[in-house]
Amino acid sequence: MRRYLDNQFYESVNTTEWRDWLRASLGFCHEHAWFAVNQRLGDALGFSIIYRDIVNSILNQLSEGGSPASASSRWTALLRQIPEQARNMIGKMLYALTPRKRCPVCEHRDEVTRTTISVLVEELEKQEMTDALQASHGLCFPHLRLAFEHVRDVSVSEKLLTIHREKLESLRAELGEFIRKNDYQLIEAGFGKEGDAWLRAVGMVVGNRKEK
Repeated sequence: MRRYLDNQFYESVNTTEWRDWLRASLGFCHEHAWFAVNQRLGDALGFSIIYRDIVNSILNQLSEGGSPASASSRWTALLRQIPEQARNMIGKMLYALTPRKRCPVCEHRDEVTRTTISVLVEELEKQEMTDALQASHGLCFPHLRLAFEHVRDVSVSEKLLTIHREKLESLRAELGEFIRKNDYQLIEAGFGKEGDAWLRAVGMVVGNRKEK
């Protein structure tokens, strides 16, 4: 994501295609907007160009005549409760402030993830990839689910299942040991590899910690 954002800010800030997408998505999602800011992946000028364009687009939509059909159909129940004289403007606001495309960074991340998982599944027929997966902590649940969606071979599905069942059983045992050693009578014994089992468990279920 860092490389993608860095490239886009460097090469695409003024391209029609990217600016059209960003207008429709209202820029980046919360996570990736602040990721770009915190990682200094775009300079102040690039952000100013992008977000001035978005603000300008919203103001233009609010100034246009007529009623936004998409907004009035989507929020029909809400708009019916609003006095008629304010209904059209509120409908325009709802429409203007609702993204019509996903954050482009989310879209890129998901595309790269799908490609990577697809390659992993294909290469699991080779021992090298099997060994690499066995040597790792395994896939987190979201990526494991995606991997099974790509599986078309019984032997590959069996490998995925066997590897991850073993990892889950091992993780369960380490979590149990961590809990046991938190007993005040055993606390001085210290922790072994189970010391960070709780962090690995969180990562396994929801995915790795996101960078700030």
